[in-house]
Parts: sequence; structure tokens; C-alpha cells
Amino acid sequence: MIDVVKLERSPAQIAALPYQTGGDLCLGFWALAVDQGWIAFPPDAQVLEIGCAEADWQTPMLALRPDLQITGVDWRACERPGRTIHGDVLAPQLFQPATFDAVVSISAIEHVGLGAYEDDPLDRNGDCHAMRNAHRWLKPGGWLYLDVPHGPTYAVEGAYRRYNDAAVQMRLLPGFAVRAWAHCEVNHPDSPYLALLLDKL
Repeated sequence: MIDVVKLERSPAQIAALPYQTGGDLCLGFWALAVDQGWIAFPPDAQVLEIGCAEADWQTPMLALRPDLQITGVDWRACERPGRTIHGDVLAPQLFQPATFDAVVSISAIEHVGLGAYEDDPLDRNGDCHAMRNAHRWLKPGGWLYLDVPHGPTYAVEGAYRRYNDAAVQMRLLPGFAVRAWAHCEVNHPDSPYLALLLDKL
């Protein structure tokens, strides 16, 4: 596991990275993780994006890796260059077990089950259930990247959850081992964030 990694750079430095964020805060964490060598997709990888309707993670990712076979799922309908599914990430039957080499979730898991977007299904443990499904859908040896708001206490703050270390361990990590993590402090009301790269056990 990597010790605390500062994913702090100026907007101009982030804009100069190969992965183009379009100015999105959490895509900036991903861009820095890529730049620091966290991310390694196998050739022609099957990749699931959980929560694809907000920031466009897929377009800049496919610009760098056009071989990736990306499927995005969101409760809200959206258009992305990969395959998109208007569906419920809380439904385990959405995908067959061991379908994906990697799962990416940019600032999404903390919202699952809280009814924040277009009357999405309510489930107070939606984050736990989404992570369990992601684990089920990953192939053996697969990995998952996510970022979530982080703080000294666990709290549900309206439409999102803020995680402390104990909540991360209990709610997000069952079935996974942490390969890398970073505490991300930025000028945003939801800051700081925790970015995590997890290996399926």
C-alpha cells in the first residue's frame, strides 16, 4: 500500500496531463492517479463505469486507450462513447459475475441509495450494496478505483455520505485490499476526498 500521496497540483498542471479532465474536480484525482502510475488496464479490458451520467470519464479515457471496452451504468440516461445502460447499480443481476477487468467510479458511490438523482432507488446501505455488486462483477484479479468525501466522522450530508476511516473499512472495503490511496485536499465544499485503488480478493 502506498503511504499518503498528495494529489495536489494547480489547475494548469492538471490540464497539462495526458488525461483531459475538462476542469472536473474528481476527474482531476483520476488524472493524477494515472500520472502517478496507479492505473494499468490490460489490453482490450472490459471496464465498468459506475455513475456515468455526471462527469464524462469515458471520452478522455478512450482518447488515451481506444482498445478499452467500456460499459457505463447510471440511473439517469446519458450518452457516452462507450456502451451505456440506464439501470440500477443496486441490482446484482445487472451483469453476470466476473464480467469486468476493472471498475471505475468517479464521485458516485457516496450518492448511491440516497435519492439524489431523479428519484433513484432508496437504500440507506446503497454504497455497501453497490460495492458488493462491483466485487461480484469483477473478474478474479480485477481492480476498482473510486473517490469519496473523507473526514473525521461518518455522516450522511443530504445527498452524499462523508466517510471516516472506520466507515471506509466497514462500508467500502469488504472483499477488497487497498493497493493505493491518497488524501485529496482541494478548494471545494466537499473536500477533502479519499481516492482509493482496490484489488479484488
